[in-house]
Amino acid sequence: MTFEEKNKKLYAESASMIADMGVRDKLSVEEMKFLLSLLDVVVVKKDQPRLIQTLRNWVETNKDSEIDEIIKATFLAADFTDEESMEQCLQLVTELLESRED
Repeated sequence: MTFEEKNKKLYAESASMIADMGVRDKLSVEEMKFLLSLLDVVVVKKDQPRLIQTLRNWVETNKDSEIDEIIKATFLAADFTDEESMEQCLQLVTELLESRED
């Protein structure tokens, strides 16, 4: 199996799993849309390395605080198709992560 075939298989399996979790009410509609958009950005477009790093930073330090809930809501509201919107989202999340560390 070629790399491209593996990539397509990974994409299809991931999208299927996300959709299944949405149908089973294990994900909200917003969470499902976010994950599917993230999957497109990462697998199809191979773009947004800053987004991925910011998500990793948040996941590694998430303490289920009020600020973490704001960060989650900010990510869920992000428009992956609008570069300016993504920049604002990442800037806000970065600032929230920094304020949480104080």
